[in-house]
Amino acid sequence: MSERGRYKTKQQDLILECLKKQKWRFLTVSQFMDCLREKGVVVGQTTVYRVLERMVDDGKMMKLPMEDGTKVRYCFAGEEDWDKLGKLVCMGCGRLIPLECSKMADFLEHIYKEHGFELDQKHTILYGYCECCNNKRSVPKIGL
Repeated sequence: MSERGRYKTKQQDLILECLKKQKWRFLTVSQFMDCLREKGVVVGQTTVYRVLERMVDDGKMMKLPMEDGTKVRYCFAGEEDWDKLGKLVCMGCGRLIPLECSKMADFLEHIYKEHGFELDQKHTILYGYCECCNNKRSVPKIGL
């Protein structure tokens, strides 16, 4: 054990397995608990929270506040996916979609030139609704 309190347990392995199966989705601690229960895994909520926070600290997952600021959600995407220019997060299903768009560079340049603000591309996150969730909503779609 190289760091105090850093040891590996079977519960941690089970939580990590659940995370990997939910790749590209942001989930709350409660949603992770439900996922584990479905698999017959009994783990305390505090343990799940600690494992998730440790993985955030280790840079293995992302942590985002909910849109209304009441809770946070976590997402495991894999290290190769963290360096994308930006991310789209669906407020309906919690899915993470890498933002790889030729228009992104123009947008970032506009923000800098017109507003004097340089966005951190690696941490650019846009919230909205994926096509599937948007089709389920009764709100009129934005016409472009």
